[in-house]
Amino acid sequence: MSSPPRRHTAFTLVELLVVVAIIAVLVGLLLPAVQKVREAAARARCQNNLHQVGVALHNYHDANGKLPRGGTTSPSALSLTGGRYGHSWWALILPHLEQDGLYNQFDFRGVHHSSTGLVYAARNEYNGTLLAGKPLSVLWCPSSTLPRFALVGSITGTTDGVASPTYTGVSGAVDHRTRLDRSAETDQHRGKGITSLGGALVSHEDRRLTDLTDGTSGTMVVGEQSDWCVTAAGARVNCRSDFGHSFVMGPGPAVENRHWNLTAVRYRVNDRAWENAGVGELQYGQNRPLLSPHPGGVNALSGDGSVRFLRETVPLQTLYDLANRDDGRASAAD
Repeated sequence: MSSPPRRHTAFTLVELLVVVAIIAVLVGLLLPAVQKVREAAARARCQNNLHQVGVALHNYHDANGKLPRGGTTSPSALSLTGGRYGHSWWALILPHLEQDGLYNQFDFRGVHHSSTGLVYAARNEYNGTLLAGKPLSVLWCPSSTLPRFALVGSITGTTDGVASPTYTGVSGAVDHRTRLDRSAETDQHRGKGITSLGGALVSHEDRRLTDLTDGTSGTMVVGEQSDWCVTAAGARVNCRSDFGHSFVMGPGPAVENRHWNLTAVRYRVNDRAWENAGVGELQYGQNRPLLSPHPGGVNALSGDGSVRFLRETVPLQTLYDLANRDDGRASAAD
């Protein structure tokens, strides 16, 4: 007997379209969940970065009896050709971030140039070459899309740049008694906006943990600047407080009121408006905001080494109270 003819089964066009539609729906349902999980993991790594910074600050305090100055003017005895700009608090805690090699080789004395933290061509080229291309992951929030390096193409002998942090020191809030309003400043080589000496990390001055009389847990020391500001026209702008000069850049003479890698808190969390006074200033706006790509807020380091998530809904006065170390208004904002 002859065997029955084989029946060839295949998807019809309609069936294929149904399968494709089902897959598309499933992908649409799963993708947000996957993205949410990825962001949660990135936010946790970001918090861990700040925790490491907190440990480093405490180790520095244990070794020196004080916190690092927010910025230190160069002690160089060389001539003032090109200025005498110093280095930031970041540079001082390098050995406590497992960067002993960089710290030990860094020119803190201004031997190679009168500036120590000004590291592009014709300035402290030695420090620029030392730091160029070094990937310091603790400075970078994994969620951030900001460039990881500043001064790219400006370092002598290399196309590499120097790390640009997505975290900034907090020098206080603009309602502190030490506030200095420089909103009318017209000299492009001086800071513009409102400065404050009310925080834990302050240029030119020493602070100890005992100076945080509002309590170490109630004083914000470092906060995120890991996202873009936005202009009124919708353009994204890098508005970090290193002003494109890298993580080691520090202040010049105190009279300039120009502070790098520090901010005086003036605006609410995630206020991205570039046009805000003290933010989008040609003369180095001193009130760059705390902002991040994390939904709903930013990570911030407290003086006790704990890391909290500050929500966008935190009242501005509460944010001020957290930024100031001794205003008598201790805050426990979540």
